Amino acid sequence: MNMPLFSTKRAAMIARLALLIVLTPALMGFAPKPGSGPLQAAAQSVSQSEATYPLEQLAGVLGELHALAFLCEGSGAQQWRQRMEEMLSLEAPDGGVRQRMISRFNEGFRQHQQRRTRCGAESEMEAQRLALQGQALSETLRRNYAD
Repeated sequence: MNMPLFSTKRAAMIARLALLIVLTPALMGFAPKPGSGPLQAAAQSVSQSEATYPLEQLAGVLGELHALAFLCEGSGAQQWRQRMEEMLSLEAPDGGVRQRMISRFNEGFRQHQQRRTRCGAESEMEAQRLALQGQALSETLRRNYAD
């Protein structure tokens, strides 16, 4: 029997707002300057066909950011993994949703490793692209659950 993650709609909204508070400042650190053209198109590349749930898509973005940080900063770079753990504790403390989110995080990590991004300007552009995707997903979550 599937138990709901939250007993009320209000509790779910509070958890999602807390998630946005946790993730938005981290993603904003990578946000490009307004009017940076091609990077804005990356935000629109977030499609519903990639995953049914924005939380799962966001987990994949965090996995890619973790791979990028791991590559350029070394094994001590754990900020994106920590963000993922915070998101899991807020949104999916147990059950199938948690497992899907973990799978998406790991899939994002592996996909990014296969791209073989080089550290430097290339990695900064990639981080900006991923930050825009994360911001778009966070905005989707906010619209769907906070408005």
